Amino acid sequence: MNNDLDEQLARLAELTDGWIREAVAQHISGRAARLAAMLEYHLGWRAPDLSPLDTPAPAGKKLRPALVLLACQAVCGEITAAARNAAVAVELVHNFSLVHDDIQDRSELRRHRPTLWTLFGMPQAINAGDALFALAQLVLVRDSSALAARLAAELNATALLLSEGQFLDIDLQQGDTPVTLETYEAMISRKTGVLFASACRLGAMAGGASSDVADAYGAYGLELGIAFQEQDDLLGVWGRSAETGKPDAADIVERKRGLPAAMALSLPDAPEWLRAAYGGGDGEPGRDAIIGRIIAHFDQLNLRATIEARVGQRYRKALESLDAAGARDPARSYLGAICEALVSRRT
Repeated sequence: MNNDLDEQLARLAELTDGWIREAVAQHISGRAARLAAMLEYHLGWRAPDLSPLDTPAPAGKKLRPALVLLACQAVCGEITAAARNAAVAVELVHNFSLVHDDIQDRSELRRHRPTLWTLFGMPQAINAGDALFALAQLVLVRDSSALAARLAAELNATALLLSEGQFLDIDLQQGDTPVTLETYEAMISRKTGVLFASACRLGAMAGGASSDVADAYGAYGLELGIAFQEQDDLLGVWGRSAETGKPDAADIVERKRGLPAAMALSLPDAPEWLRAAYGGGDGEPGRDAIIGRIIAHFDQLNLRATIEARVGQRYRKALESLDAAGARDPARSYLGAICEALVSRRT
């Protein structure tokens, strides 16, 4: 990302962090102080022993709340109180989904730190995730206005779609659902795309946008979110470990049913050995020995170039939606820069 965009995102992330700290302090009682500390650990503000950190741990760029705030500014030129509440709520719902996702995937690390469930056990981690979701609701409806009710309805509908996406992802990874391009797209649009879309819609609504304009911002966010995940899937196969921080071909090693696998397995003449390697056939070959064969097969199908073209098309559609929304600068420039940075990233 360029320096100007990095500075803007850092400023918005700092604002969002401050607002979330206020919400945690306001709504979680002293009797459950350890619960608040667990949330603050997950958000990067405390060490594993729950002692406060002088410098917060890396916690991502907080793109989703930034999208809320920038969409609002692109509509009305300022950050409204409703946009502030929506940004906090979106980030809390996102983190609720991460806590539960870590449990379901048995992930032991997130952002190079132990996950909540590995430190405090699954029951308390589930409870902490639930608390993040409940806190999002309280923040979103704190002013009891008609607009707040509409924002809450939008975010709750999105949360249900997130749950559908996680259900479909688990089904795919467990082999309960055939890996096809159709099932992949249904999963990823819900698991990743809808929260990006909702963040943009919420920001536009908080800025006073009409339904049509809010829909245009939502269309931008949906294309952005799906493109983000498709690029992530590309890097999971062809990314360089020096740039991604993950082992080479990590998604193949872990047999993730990402976009490259979905495209290859959707072909009617997909070889039996490939189906077997992904748990959909008989007599799976040695898992280590077959990694190079899978990559070679993906390369033979020219999947990398095909995925790059898909991501590029989504990038163009996202920018077209921004134009249709009549987004105003400077927020419009930042939204365009976010799109360009996410779809061209190598990390």
